[in-house]
Amino acid sequence: MVKKIIYNSVLFITSAFILLTYNACGQQNKKLKPVDPKSMARINIPVDTLWTEKVLKSDDEWKKMLTSKQYYILRKHGTERPFSSELYEVKEDGIYVCAGCKNPLFSSEKKFNSGTGWPSFFKPYSQKSLHTGTDNSHGMVRDALSCQRCDGHLGHVFNDGPDPTGLRYCIDGDGLLFVPRQPTIAVATFAGGCFWCTETIFESIRGVSEVISGYSGGKETNPSYNSVGGGYTGHAEAFEVYYDPKEITYKDLVRVFFASIDPTTVDGQAPDFGKQYRTIAFYRNETEKKIIEDRIKEIAPEYNKPIVTQVIKFEKFYEAEEYHQDFVKRNPNQGYVKAESIPRRERTLAKVKDLVKKNSSN
Repeated sequence: MVKKIIYNSVLFITSAFILLTYNACGQQNKKLKPVDPKSMARINIPVDTLWTEKVLKSDDEWKKMLTSKQYYILRKHGTERPFSSELYEVKEDGIYVCAGCKNPLFSSEKKFNSGTGWPSFFKPYSQKSLHTGTDNSHGMVRDALSCQRCDGHLGHVFNDGPDPTGLRYCIDGDGLLFVPRQPTIAVATFAGGCFWCTETIFESIRGVSEVISGYSGGKETNPSYNSVGGGYTGHAEAFEVYYDPKEITYKDLVRVFFASIDPTTVDGQAPDFGKQYRTIAFYRNETEKKIIEDRIKEIAPEYNKPIVTQVIKFEKFYEAEEYHQDFVKRNPNQGYVKAESIPRRERTLAKVKDLVKKNSSN
């Protein structure tokens, strides 16, 4: 009798679990309050469909660079609760990219409301967006989706979608980032010592929509903070500035850059020294190169020592781990931030007052 009760209990729990799992990405009737668009995950990044290298990292590296929700979805094949994603209700024009590697996955033009509680699309962004595999978990056979560039788990695809494809790409929103479509965005890349400091400086400049901390200047692929900081690569701590050329010019950004550094210091910016802290002005074309060289000639008489900032043609930029992004904003009371990053920012902004955002508060 006892065994029968236990057996029936186990059978009931197992059946309930399978039923709930089967309904994952299935039709849901529940409707939650729309999410405020201001809380959407946003980042201004270039849409790159010409990549040739996959993004490969160890599990520890993924843990460091992703949020806990992103890691659960992308690396542990998790499933978020229906209607829980901040991207579910988003109707703005833009691109949805992989939160792990920024690979473009879907356009907002291909998004539709499936009523399931998960962001749904009827066509991927490009042939390099998704990989389709077989998922035999939970006693079912489903077509699983992963990012073609970093192999991060994204969701499943079903054949109950709208025309013209008849497919429904049911995606976990926590594995995505939304990139609002920008009318005109240009990118400038520099290395100026500690990227915590330089990021907070340029985020205070008008016309700048985003600053990303990372690594550049070396030949090694997929560098990490430990490898760069330990001097094991040729990379320097660098940052990319996303800006509107209608609001600020590249020449102005170069002016801010040289105002933020001591260009006569070899391999470092006090109090940080080593080749990973060297100063570099990267150029993407001959016009940018000339702007940099002209600025160096202009400021050279102000110094008693030669300017040693490198002027290098841009090749590749690697985004730093997630915990380095917006570091000063997130950690205003951290020791180094209080002693170095904030004072350096204020010294720089005092030199370029005409370029500072109104009501700037970093």
